[in-house]
Amino acid sequence: MRSVRNWLVAKANAPKIGPSEIQGKYAAFQEWYWERELRRGSSEEDILEYPTNELLDAMIEWMESGQPT
Repeated sequence: MRSVRNWLVAKANAPKIGPSEIQGKYAAFQEWYWERELRRGSSEEDILEYPTNELLDAMIEWMESGQPT
Protein backbone atom coordinates (compact mmCIF):
# COMPACT_ATOMS: atom_id res chain seq x y z
CA MET A 1 0.00 0.00 0.00
CA ARG A 2 2.83 2.41 0.78
CA SER A 3 4.35 1.91 -2.66
CA VAL A 4 1.07 2.61 -4.44
CA ARG A 5 0.41 5.64 -2.21
CA ASN A 6 3.89 7.02 -2.89
CA TRP A 7 3.55 6.41 -6.62
CA LEU A 8 0.16 8.17 -6.75
CA VAL A 9 1.52 11.16 -4.83
CA ALA A 10 4.54 11.40 -7.15
CA LYS A 11 2.88 10.68 -10.49
CA ALA A 12 -0.78 11.66 -10.12
CA ASN A 13 -0.47 14.53 -7.65
CA ALA A 14 -2.67 12.62 -5.18
CA PRO A 15 -3.18 14.13 -1.72
CA LYS A 16 -0.37 13.38 0.72
CA ILE A 17 -2.39 11.19 3.08
CA GLY A 18 -0.51 8.74 5.27
CA PRO A 19 -0.74 5.01 4.55
CA SER A 20 -2.30 4.36 7.97
CA GLU A 21 -5.13 6.78 7.22
CA ILE A 22 -5.69 5.12 3.84
CA GLN A 23 -5.87 1.70 5.51
CA GLY A 24 -8.31 3.04 8.10
CA LYS A 25 -10.58 4.51 5.44
CA TYR A 26 -10.47 1.29 3.45
CA ALA A 27 -11.40 -0.71 6.56
CA ALA A 28 -14.32 1.68 7.19
CA PHE A 29 -15.47 1.27 3.58
CA GLN A 30 -15.27 -2.53 3.80
CA GLU A 31 -17.36 -2.57 6.97
CA TRP A 32 -19.97 -0.28 5.41
CA TYR A 33 -20.01 -2.26 2.15
CA TRP A 34 -20.34 -5.69 3.74
CA GLU A 35 -23.06 -4.57 6.13
CA ARG A 36 -24.98 -2.97 3.26
CA GLU A 37 -24.72 -6.02 1.04
CA LEU A 38 -25.71 -8.41 3.83
CA ARG A 39 -28.77 -6.22 4.58
CA ARG A 40 -29.67 -6.47 0.89
CA GLY A 41 -29.77 -10.25 1.16
CA SER A 42 -26.35 -11.17 -0.21
CA SER A 43 -24.35 -14.02 1.26
CA GLU A 44 -20.67 -13.66 2.08
CA GLU A 45 -19.93 -15.85 -0.93
CA ASP A 46 -22.05 -13.57 -3.14
CA ILE A 47 -20.13 -10.50 -1.98
CA LEU A 48 -16.77 -12.12 -2.66
CA GLU A 49 -17.87 -13.00 -6.20
CA TYR A 50 -19.25 -9.59 -7.22
CA PRO A 51 -17.43 -8.08 -10.20
CA THR A 52 -14.92 -5.31 -9.66
CA ASN A 53 -17.14 -2.69 -11.30
CA GLU A 54 -19.80 -3.22 -8.60
CA LEU A 55 -17.17 -2.76 -5.89
CA LEU A 56 -15.96 0.44 -7.57
CA ASP A 57 -19.55 1.71 -7.84
CA ALA A 58 -19.96 1.06 -4.11
CA MET A 59 -16.74 2.99 -3.40
CA ILE A 60 -18.06 5.97 -5.34
CA GLU A 61 -21.38 5.77 -3.48
CA TRP A 62 -19.52 5.61 -0.14
CA MET A 63 -17.41 8.64 -1.03
CA GLU A 64 -20.41 10.65 -2.28
CA SER A 65 -22.27 9.77 0.94
CA GLY A 66 -19.54 11.34 3.05
CA GLN A 67 -17.72 8.10 3.92
CA PRO A 68 -20.29 6.78 6.43
CA THR A 69 -19.22 4.24 9.03
